[in-house]
Order: sequence, then C-alpha cells, then structure tokens
Amino acid sequence: MHTDPGTTNFQNDVALAPGAESLRACYHCGTCVSRCIVPWRDEAFNPRRVFHKALLGMREAVFEDMTVWNCTACDLCYAGCPQEVHISDVIGALRELALEAGYTSPLETVVVDPILCSGCGTCVELCPYDALSLTVREGRRVSTVDHNRCMGCGSCVAACPNSAIGGGSFADQPVLEQLVQGLGRHG
Repeated sequence: MHTDPGTTNFQNDVALAPGAESLRACYHCGTCVSRCIVPWRDEAFNPRRVFHKALLGMREAVFEDMTVWNCTACDLCYAGCPQEVHISDVIGALRELALEAGYTSPLETVVVDPILCSGCGTCVELCPYDALSLTVREGRRVSTVDHNRCMGCGSCVAACPNSAIGGGSFADQPVLEQLVQGLGRHG
C-alpha cells in the first residue's frame, strides 16, 4: 500500500502539536458529542469525525471542518470521555495548525467601534477566549479583536458600558430575533 507523503507529514504534524498528544487514544465512541452544547447551534459539530479525518491525514478536510472552529473549550466532553482525551486541547491544536497553514476562522465575530471605545478593559477582562486586547491607536487605548480567537459568544457586547462592541448579528435586533426563535424551539 502506497502512502501519500503529505498524509504522513500531516499525521506527524498533528502528533507533535502541543495539545494533540491524546488524539490516538480516541476510539470514536461519540460520548463527546452527546455531552456537547455546540450541536444545539451546529448540528454538523462532531469531534470524533474531525479526529478521524486527522488520523487519516486529511489536512484540508480537517482545517475546513467547522468543528475545528466551533469548539468553545468548555470541557463538558472531557469529563465523560472514557479514554480521558482532552478533546478541546486536541481541537485547539488542530485550530493552531490551521492558522499556521493560513486558514482563518470563518465565524462571525464582534467588531469594536474605536470611536465609542473608552479603553476601560471590561471586555478584555471578561472574554473567556482571550480574543480582546487593549492597544494604543492614535494616542489612546482601545479594544481590538483577534478574529481567530473570538467565538462570537457576545459576552463583551453585553458588558461594554459604552455600547462600543457589536456588529452583524450582535446588534440588538438580530439578538432579540435569536432569543425569540430559541424560546420557540425550547418552550
């Protein structure tokens, strides 16, 4: 059987990536998926599928799989994994490999209005993904977003005392529509 060198290289890259050490211990039982909250938002979210692709050396398929980008690293899956695979670490390692390969997060992220931002740092302190930081622009501190780290949770939008963070579906009307839609599904 002939093995594609690109496949082997990717398998080695994954095996050596910090956080991915336990990937080979996964036996694809699906417990992670059954405990995860992300499938409520994205039915295609499936760590075991993306792990299988990684083990097969399917670089592009892994990097383009939304599972790599949608994992929130909440670790609900880890507590139930019979193999003690730290799933969010493996997915984080796959995400880092994707970023190194030039891929970027396809998720909608927040936008900071530098005119409204006072540079108070509330959003930076609150962000669970370390996606926000304070930088100096035109002589004043403002918050900036690392779009490859932002998961679009909206916590910063809710916490900003100046309403300087928003954009797209983070504006008031789309958020209200999502709440009404969600209440209709779970009510």
